[in-house]
Amino acid sequence: MRRNLPNIISILRILLSFLTLYLLDLGRYGTTFAACILIVIIIFTDFLDGFLARTLNAESEIGAILDITGDRIVEFIFWIFFAVKGRISFWFPVIVITRDVVVDTIRSSAFKKGVKPYEMHNNKIARFIVTSGYFRTGYALSKAIAFTLLGIDLLTIHGKLSFNIHGVALAFAWISLIICIARGLPVILDAWPYLKNK
Repeated sequence: MRRNLPNIISILRILLSFLTLYLLDLGRYGTTFAACILIVIIIFTDFLDGFLARTLNAESEIGAILDITGDRIVEFIFWIFFAVKGRISFWFPVIVITRDVVVDTIRSSAFKKGVKPYEMHNNKIARFIVTSGYFRTGYALSKAIAFTLLGIDLLTIHGKLSFNIHGVALAFAWISLIICIARGLPVILDAWPYLKNK
């Protein structure tokens, strides 16, 4: 049971994300507040499942697949949801989804040729951007703040918010998008020699 705990958390993260969207879509104070708490929990579980997998020595291929799948589903549905609601440009989900699909495809192809994801970065700056805990944490936090503020901002649509936080929410959305692109570019550039020559 303990060895399956990280996988259970990954699955729970996916289920909670859909519940969160439902609560946000209701447009009420109570459900929006609950949804914002769930967003923080969802982002936290992204760290938790990986930590538990390493701590419990429960790392596995299925666990890695569930973790990546959970990350992508959560990220995609929130970006798409807020774009549909008109709180961000449709280009946000388009860019994020394109970046993630390209990066995941490259890493999968490189892995088949015996190159692990982080082994392809010979440049120290590129390796720092892609693997650094600072960038990974910054990306997670910027998404958590952006999604939470965008969720609260939805109340303005229903006339239930007396102050406007859309500008702040959009600023964090941009920060998240910039970090997303910055962490993806080194993968694309550094992987090319491996994919071309091996």
